[in-house]
Formats: sequence, C-alpha cells, structure tokens
Amino acid sequence: MKKLLIIGGGFAGFWSALSAIRQSRELKKEDELEVTLVNMDEYLTIRPRLYEVSLEGLRVELNKYFKQLNIKLIIGKAEIIDPDQKMVTVATESGSRILSYDYLILSSGSVLKAINIPGIENTFNVDTFYGAQKLENHLIQLAHKNFEGEGATTFVIAGSGLTGLEVATVIKEKANKILADYAKKAIDFKVVLIEKSGKVGNYYAPEAQDYVIETLNSKDITVVSGVSLAAVKNNGATLSDGHFIAAQTVISTIGLVASSLCSFFKGEKDKLGRLHVNEYLQLKEYTNVIAAGDVANIPVDDQGNSSLMACQFSMFLGKWAGHNAVNSLFGQPLKPYRYTDYVTCVDLGQQDGMLTSGWERKLVSSGIEGKNIKMEVTTKLIYPADDVLTALEDSYPEVPNVAQNAV
Repeated sequence: MKKLLIIGGGFAGFWSALSAIRQSRELKKEDELEVTLVNMDEYLTIRPRLYEVSLEGLRVELNKYFKQLNIKLIIGKAEIIDPDQKMVTVATESGSRILSYDYLILSSGSVLKAINIPGIENTFNVDTFYGAQKLENHLIQLAHKNFEGEGATTFVIAGSGLTGLEVATVIKEKANKILADYAKKAIDFKVVLIEKSGKVGNYYAPEAQDYVIETLNSKDITVVSGVSLAAVKNNGATLSDGHFIAAQTVISTIGLVASSLCSFFKGEKDKLGRLHVNEYLQLKEYTNVIAAGDVANIPVDDQGNSSLMACQFSMFLGKWAGHNAVNSLFGQPLKPYRYTDYVTCVDLGQQDGMLTSGWERKLVSSGIEGKNIKMEVTTKLIYPADDVLTALEDSYPEVPNVAQNAV
C-alpha cells in the first residue's frame, strides 16, 4: 500500500486529494493507495470571501467528499517534517502523532505576514475563518453599545491590496447589517485606508487604478498614503508619521507569506518563503515531494511571471499535484502544469466591483457588471460541485480560459 500524505485542506489540498483518488481509479490502483490529509479543522474555508458582510456558507465540510472517496482526514497541525525519514509530526487534540509517507504534497498555504510593531495583537484580520469570526464578534459587541465611545465608529484598514480594498468598501455595510439585526438604526461610519506607497492600487493598469480611487472617494473612504502602522492600541492606531487615529477596530491586511513548513525543505525559496518547483510541481531536491498552492512558486509564462497566492492558482495547482503524485508513485508520466491566463476580480461594495485581465491588470468590467462577475466567481465557480462524483471529475488537471468565461 502506497501512502500519499497531503498537508493542508485549503483549495490546493482539497483538490490534490480528489485528483489523487480520480487518477488512482484511472490507473486501477485505488486499492494500492492510501490518501491522508491533515488539516487544522474539518472544513475547506472559502477564504476569498471572509471579508464579506456575512460568514454564512463560507465553509465546506471536507468529510462530505472524503468519506465517500475513502480519504482519511486527520484534524491537527503539522509541526515537523523530516523529508529524509519521510515522516511528519502532527499535533492533535489527543497528543502528537507521527505519520509516515511514501509521497508528500505540501499545500499548507499562507499566513498573514508578521508585523513587528507594538500592539499588533490588537488588530483584527480576515485571513482565517476564526479571524473573520473574531472581527464579527467584536462588531456585535460594539453594536450592543450602539458603537458608543471614542473611536467606536471608525474603522482603520492597514494595507490596500485586494483584501484591503474589499474590507474597506464592505465594512460599513457589515456593521450596519449587524445593527439592523439588533433593530438599531444605521450609523454613518468612518473608514480610513492606510497605504504605505504613494498611491492606492498602483498594481493596476491606470484605468483600473482610477476606477478604484473614484470608488473609494464615492464611498467616502479616507485614504492616507505614504504611511504605515507604527503602533496599535485597543483605542486607536499610531501611524509612522506620528498621527494618531482614534479607532476601536483596526484591521490588518498587510500581505501574506508562505507557511513556515517550507523551511523543512532544502532548496531555493522566494521572498515570500515559497518553494521553487519544476513544471511538474516537484521540488528539485526530492523525488517524492510536490508543493502546491500558496507554498509553491512556479513560472507560468516566459515573461518572468509566476503563480500568485490566489485561489485561482491554488485550485489548479492542487488538481495537477494529486494527478502527478499518483503518477509518480506508480511510474506513470507526469503532466506539466500550464496556466497562462490571469484575471483579478475585486468586490468594491454595493454596486461596485472590477474585473481585470492579464498581468498588467487592464480594466475589463467595472460597476455592477464587475461586481456580478466577482460574485459569480466566488459564490459558484470556486466551490466544489455539490455532487461528489462530479467534483471528482472536475479534479482533472486542465485549465479553462478564465478570462473568456468571466466576460
């Protein structure tokens, strides 16, 4: 019996597991393969939606798929990987377990970049389901007091990447929905978006950047650029220029780095801590390790672009990872990863959203049309099919033309 171990149950890990089962059936080797996945909880979290007004429906039960497909799920945290001994130490509620493997797929994802400033523990985030839940519970507590007290009606968002833009443009709506749930009147909240570079949205093409700035202005969001967070207390944030903003809610969206489990492997890593992999997603130094999702850096074209920490890459990397791991275990040819298409969808609150295309992120759709495309992608396209066997078929490693499908 060959043992395939997958670490992480996000988009890459989930699709790795399904793809492995599908391919083992294809090779008529299902009885010779044991697939085990280690995850911190029993859910596939729909991470791109954690900024939204409601957290309902943002988790998919892994065992709904795994039990039918005979995939073992271990709830715990992988803490130590010994690639030479082919062993992983996992902390579970009932103590440490040591798992052995013949082949390993590392899909342990990314975490918020650690920021070494005083009081960073006073910030909130929407990086994990528990982080988003903590923010929501905090807003509920404030709503009970009708957001009274200095800084209670001010939200500070640090970082204006895609997540920062989405949080900034949706947080008022989220807070007012909570007020409405308690039969309280809407409040005119203040949102302050902090951006350390000179201009918000500078990763977009000019037309798209202009649309972002116009939308922030139309939603009365204050943008403070050229500064960063210097310190955070539970009553406000101090900026790098010494300015203090009274706010009881400071949300950090300042970038992601790869899971620290990458450090157990030899080989070059990029500035985000990701492992460099070949076109089959394998690590050069090992014959039995594949990296997928946010821990993998793989070139996607000849212009120097590589995969990003984004769901649209993680899903496909997972489908390739499971397929190639099984083929490698049973001496079959591997399939090179191909993904040249790239789009970004961003939600900018009520009636507003944007679709951009290509690595220069050119504006394709905006306004309600852009919003609808974003909702179509995040509420339908990134969810696994409800039917387990359909999801299994969907795990085949091929990439549709995302840009064409979205418009």
